[in-house]
Amino acid sequence: MDLNVIWQDYGLDKLEAGVQQLFPKTGISAEELLGQVMSGDVFGALSGLFSGIVSDFTNQMWGMKNIFVWLLVLGIVSSLLTHFVEIFDMHQVADLGFYFMYLLFTAILLKCVAQAAETASATLGNITLFIRLLVPAYLFSVGVSGGAASVSVICQLMLLVIYGVEYILAAGVIPLIYSYLMLSVVNGIWVEEKLTLLIDLLEKGIGWVLKGAVGVITGISIFQSLITPVVDSVRKSTLQKVVSAIPGVGNAADGAVELVLGSAMVIRNSIGVVLLILMLVLCAAPLLKIGVIAGILKCAAAFIGVVSDRRITACANRAGDAGLLLFRTAGTAMLLFLISIAVVTASGSM
Repeated sequence: MDLNVIWQDYGLDKLEAGVQQLFPKTGISAEELLGQVMSGDVFGALSGLFSGIVSDFTNQMWGMKNIFVWLLVLGIVSSLLTHFVEIFDMHQVADLGFYFMYLLFTAILLKCVAQAAETASATLGNITLFIRLLVPAYLFSVGVSGGAASVSVICQLMLLVIYGVEYILAAGVIPLIYSYLMLSVVNGIWVEEKLTLLIDLLEKGIGWVLKGAVGVITGISIFQSLITPVVDSVRKSTLQKVVSAIPGVGNAADGAVELVLGSAMVIRNSIGVVLLILMLVLCAAPLLKIGVIAGILKCAAAFIGVVSDRRITACANRAGDAGLLLFRTAGTAMLLFLISIAVVTASGSM
């Protein structure tokens, strides 16, 4: 199959324009990527795209080491200051010193989690923009190879994914994670930590929402994929029988129809794989950044827990948990799209 002919007949110039808008600095070519996928070189396409992401991840690791050092220093200094003042039986001064160090410590934590939250919000926005820009080209290929039923299914799934990402994850879950973090900070003010149960309930609630979103999209995708391919296959088989019944040219026409439908399915699946790869490239760097922030906060809590006050350690640990929740939120948004495309692509191949 000539890639230039496919590019023109399927109107994939819109796919290229969407890729250039989403990846302006990477120089990714959708035409070259589609050619690699159609030739079977999927691993070559992945290695070429993810090489820059690995270098960015290494730079982010080195850039975050200063935050880790500052958290360790503040945790150790707060412990030393509190115990030193208590030697002289000056508990009020010790309490003031603790709260001063606690505020300074939480300011760094809030800054780190806010950076992770901004990255997660930007990732959710890029995912919805990705669906709006690149999925229409895929819908056209699905319509050619599958039929109207398959197009309607994937269109409904993509609308559901956009709605879920924008109104449930971006507008609902991320503000809840902010609330989770602020309650964790306030909880450290009291020695009794009165908000612990409320914080745990909020964390479980966020986890239930994320799991429920994946379950709903997966269930709808699987149930619809059980019916729509059968409907489209019946229509295609009917068309083939009608064509094969034409006197004189029936056999040749039937073979031509099978060739066209088979080629269209290869093109449809190749475009689907390209979309999956591009989504992974779009989300890999932000997810790595959020994961690095969460990991640093969790490691800092583990180290300062040896010497520091329990409330400071708990606050750092909760901040790390907030980072992990942000990581799960962005990962869930990516997973919703991957499941939708993968199920439709796999069902059409049966």
